[in-house]
Amino acid sequence: MRLERLYFDIERVDFCEKSDISNGTLMLAKSELELLCKDTAFSRVEIDVAAPGSDCRLMNVGDITQPTVRLGKEDTTFPGLSGKMYTVGDGRSISLRGVVVTEVVEVDVDIPSYMQLSEEAVEITDFANMWHITIDAFAAPGIAKYDYLLALNLASKRVAQYIATLAANLEPDEIEIFELESKDACGVECIGLTCGLPRVAYLANVFCHRPYTESLIYGASMLESLPTILHPNEILDGALTNRDYDNATNADPTFVWQNHPIILELYRRHGVDLNFVGVVVSNVHHELSWKETNATMASALLANYLNADAVIITKEGGGHPQVDIGIAVDTLEGRYGIKTAIVLVEMLSAKNDSNGQIIFSSDYADAMVSTGCASFVTLPVAKRVIGSNSSDFRGNMTINEAGEMTINHRALKGGQSQLGWTRYGSLKF
Repeated sequence: MRLERLYFDIERVDFCEKSDISNGTLMLAKSELELLCKDTAFSRVEIDVAAPGSDCRLMNVGDITQPTVRLGKEDTTFPGLSGKMYTVGDGRSISLRGVVVTEVVEVDVDIPSYMQLSEEAVEITDFANMWHITIDAFAAPGIAKYDYLLALNLASKRVAQYIATLAANLEPDEIEIFELESKDACGVECIGLTCGLPRVAYLANVFCHRPYTESLIYGASMLESLPTILHPNEILDGALTNRDYDNATNADPTFVWQNHPIILELYRRHGVDLNFVGVVVSNVHHELSWKETNATMASALLANYLNADAVIITKEGGGHPQVDIGIAVDTLEGRYGIKTAIVLVEMLSAKNDSNGQIIFSSDYADAMVSTGCASFVTLPVAKRVIGSNSSDFRGNMTINEAGEMTINHRALKGGQSQLGWTRYGSLKF
């Protein structure tokens, strides 16, 4: 499977009468984007642009998506969701860099997240360095919350696809090729650069607990699904998307899956010092029996089908998904002799020492990487605000929309990432 990604760098975004891209400037017609977002779930939609360094604050941020389109198979972009069902990860795709499509949610959610394009935020999250095309959608009277969220999630994907098509006839700034050679499987003749290198796989534990607190594979929730094997190209090409709104700070947005740092790093090292053999995706269920089933089945796929020598493990969600990791580590190392490395956010660290960060016990879990701890950031007064819903924590607290605001790092989109898309980590001395 060979995927070519054509990158186009966007340095500026302006509104105009007709959408186009010229010399790094993305020009957008509001009317065109509003038409793409039109839905009976909305009473109105406001399209806006937030520039990096503008001290603009985005309230109650939903999903963030990189503009992308599959060339020659445009109608399969974000397959099973806004596009028709089709396995992706091959062919050619356009990706715009420096710009994202960002949802602004105008209904109450349990734990919201924010974005601020200020100097303080730039030090914390790369999203503060990007142009944000915002979709601020207001719910139609009487519309159900989940119907509204579905419409918003689909609208952002349609806009992301449309914007990317504007680059279809332009010369890309960069082309990157993703291709895994199938080499050195057990009992198969060794061919190519991966000969003799350790076979490394990735176990991605996603968080699917209820509608709209979930990740999607080909548009479907993994709420009651068994683990599945995906080619890493499928993930980079839009097969895995985010639809977590009520618990948004516990999951990475679609953009991060499109640019998954672990997958990209494994690709860079493929054929150099390791053989990247694939990805298993598994849901971290809230019931212990499901946890045992999924972790055991995921381990079997990694051992018996991908023939892995080592596995990198991540999770989404809060504390209890660590249990899934513990079961997987014990099974992979204890039963199959497969080495593991765990990537974790230290969510309990605000008032606890490092010994209180892990809620499972394993004799094998001796390689853990921290992607940051529970710390706080104070954002300055915002010069401009997009979004009018200022409720926080199930509507029990109202914040000053434009005023100084102190929030947890992970409440700032990109401030913490359980997938490693972050500048932060922790060291134990």
